[in-house]
Amino acid sequence: MTEHGCKVCRVLAERGMGRYEDQLVDQWQAEGPERKGYRQLAEWLNVTMLRREMDRAGLSTLGQEAESKYERLRSDDESVADEVAAGLSGAGIDVERLRRDFVSYAVVRTHLKECLGLEYTPESGDWETKTIEMAGEYASQKVSEAVRSLSNKGELEGGELTVDVSVTIECETCHAAVPVERAVRRGYICDCE
Repeated sequence: MTEHGCKVCRVLAERGMGRYEDQLVDQWQAEGPERKGYRQLAEWLNVTMLRREMDRAGLSTLGQEAESKYERLRSDDESVADEVAAGLSGAGIDVERLRRDFVSYAVVRTHLKECLGLEYTPESGDWETKTIEMAGEYASQKVSEAVRSLSNKGELEGGELTVDVSVTIECETCHAAVPVERAVRRGYICDCE
């Protein structure tokens, strides 16, 4: 921990982003599909930092422009990341400082639990269903990002693409396979005992 508490504390203070802390907490403590996990919160905070810098530099942030630039800035393909970094630097954004200020999911967890002393407890005891929903949404988001990246690189062509991720449970005895949502709703997978 630093004089600020943690990296999130420092970034929020130094960048004048204190008002975003309430949103961070609200998204973490939300119920159902509105709830974001630590990785999603870290990405949201990082994209918010980038969007603010782009706004200050007069760059367009309409649509998903900040999200797209963030994804490409963090790309494993160095030429893609370097191209985005050069464009942002050319607009007057200190890309190296921005990259240093990007936070990880572990730092977000530390901020919420240790700095703010918060705990997440689902309102109803239905944590299993919520976990399955969140995992499906997270998988869908990540696959969508990968598909969009492949499309942007020209490695995947097609019209407007949508991603559908589903989790299936299979009985090892009779091999009946059922979508997890249906199994939970009806309370069983198959007639085996």
